[in-house]
Amino acid sequence: MERKLEIRSLELKVGSGRESRVIFSGIDAVAEKSQFIALVGANGKGKSTLLKTISGILPKYGDGEILFAGKPLEEYLTRERSEIFSFVGAGSPRARHLSVRGLMSINRYYKTNWLGTIKAEDMQQISKALEMVSLPGFEERDSSVLSDGEYQRVTIAAAIAQDTECIILDEPTAFLDIANRFLITKLLRDIAHKSGKCVIFSTHDLQSALQMCDKIWVMACDGFYDDTPRQLMEHDVFNKIFDRQEIVFDKVTRSFETTNDRQ
Repeated sequence: MERKLEIRSLELKVGSGRESRVIFSGIDAVAEKSQFIALVGANGKGKSTLLKTISGILPKYGDGEILFAGKPLEEYLTRERSEIFSFVGAGSPRARHLSVRGLMSINRYYKTNWLGTIKAEDMQQISKALEMVSLPGFEERDSSVLSDGEYQRVTIAAAIAQDTECIILDEPTAFLDIANRFLITKLLRDIAHKSGKCVIFSTHDLQSALQMCDKIWVMACDGFYDDTPRQLMEHDVFNKIFDRQEIVFDKVTRSFETTNDRQ
């Protein structure tokens, strides 16, 4: 059985009991190894909820299925999920006086014994991951004083060190400047293509996604789309992201503008 992620007719719900409500439904998508996939959509569509549900941080409240290697995710043990998915959240708070090594060690604990002892193999994986994100020798740095770009690369390195098959990131470039947004997106693409991992990330930077991604998942006003950037543009899918007719997608500039701008 090919080890790929499949989402079938998934429904996203928030809340519980009578207070629960559906925020998105009809999600069908496939993600395979070595693919670099962006998730885009307007605020409030449920991008974070979808990524957290896939990675197991949130339980699957609605209908539908999420499968990996043909097996429903709820049938995997927590430890097994930790070997499949690593997750990098958006704007996670920093702990003071925590070294980069200490921060990254958290992602290796599922591989340790009952005492949580970090072994030489774990140290090697941490150093290797830091080299991959161009931060060699940062193990003993205080993670709380790193620049935003450096800290984001450390969180990505932690996900790499976890050595999972899928890396899922919630808006990893949200608080970065233009240069660092480009560098982080390129880094994630290289990880997917060179390490054979599936990398899925949410973003509002559609231009970078169109330029660098193999596929884009679109949470649009009329449904969910999973296709290549070229196919999505040809079928005018990006004009369906916002529920406002005055906002249109320009295929030439690959950006959004208002109808007033075209007059």
